[in-house]
Amino acid sequence: MKNLEITRRDFGMVVLGGFVGAAASRILRIPPVEAAAPDFTIAIIPDPQGLAGRCPDKTGRYYTAMMKWIVHDKNLALTSSEPSFDANIKAVIGVGDCVQSPTPDEVKNAEAAWTVLDTNKIAFIEPPGNNDYVGNHPSSRSNLGEHFKTGYFSAKNRSGVYGSGIDLGGGDMAYWVGSQDATGANTAVKFVISGTRMLILGMDFFAGNAAWEWAHDVMMKNSDCECYITTHAWLTIRGKQFERRDIHGPESYLMAGPPYSNSATEAWSTLGVNAWPNLCGIFCGHDTVKDQPLGWQRDAIKSESARQQTVQQLFVNAQQLDIACSASASRATGAGEIANVFLLTRRPALGLLEGRMISTHTGNWFKSESSSFPGRNSWSEREKLLFSVPFTGLSTERAVSARIPAAIAG
Repeated sequence: MKNLEITRRDFGMVVLGGFVGAAASRILRIPPVEAAAPDFTIAIIPDPQGLAGRCPDKTGRYYTAMMKWIVHDKNLALTSSEPSFDANIKAVIGVGDCVQSPTPDEVKNAEAAWTVLDTNKIAFIEPPGNNDYVGNHPSSRSNLGEHFKTGYFSAKNRSGVYGSGIDLGGGDMAYWVGSQDATGANTAVKFVISGTRMLILGMDFFAGNAAWEWAHDVMMKNSDCECYITTHAWLTIRGKQFERRDIHGPESYLMAGPPYSNSATEAWSTLGVNAWPNLCGIFCGHDTVKDQPLGWQRDAIKSESARQQTVQQLFVNAQQLDIACSASASRATGAGEIANVFLLTRRPALGLLEGRMISTHTGNWFKSESSSFPGRNSWSEREKLLFSVPFTGLSTERAVSARIPAAIAG
């Protein structure tokens, strides 16, 4: 019997004629969909300081409710991209400013909220923002709030919570990796989810040279992991890396130059973060402008490492909606759309990274599909996909079998 030969012209006809199963997998050397790693979501908390002591009152109840939403709705069905899937929220990444001011009441409220995640075995990492410093004065690292120095967010406490590892369910785990010192200013954890190893570095507000050197060493010692950085300030609300003299940049806080502090451009270009071989993403918040109560930006930048991998930079901040804390909600203006969570989803079988944002208070979804949207802060009852981009991390293989029919048909 002659070997089966499929010409390039005939290939689409064969697949569309029903030859999608084992034969197609053998020809293309693509693993079947059922063998692919499950989709999963990391929830990003965008600057929740307004919930710590003023929205809706001094009790912090909306703060706690937001974390409870993550626990109760971690498997909500997401339908705005095909095929639909369960969110499968496995971990949480904060971007700083967990309080507006590190007063005892606000710190107590923040701790109560984040403890909801600890209690329900959802691992998290949270770096300090400028408002986590006493008096909003990060010009001296000694002003770091006690909640990060010795309290709930300190390395001593967080390492104890992680212990020998947090079982995230489904064979997934989270581990404590270490910290630069005893505080929670610069810390590292590892998530192992759907077979992907992710090192998450939580970096101080405009971190200094010593912190970046520590972080680089941790990354190199965990070379089997994709590396991600979460830090309060990296991209501006316009999607550009912070420079020293920018509004809300280091000089706005009277922070001395290197080695004391580094803007994003200084860390990226001068300290060499742009050449980190395992770096895949950087998450941040912080920046605001008066006419834009909510912002998000995604900027993909090419690494200068030998791998030349793409680094996904993501900015998200909803603090002004929380601070305004409107009692009535408006999908047209965003008023009342508070306690937001950004859902960053990894879809390994499709080789995609997707972003969505929801107000956990109203259940409405941020609507804009533009990365620059002044005056277009609209929301929707229906789930909205903000972006879906090719992304495989450091993997050189992409299981795309689920997309073969659509790609050929197109």
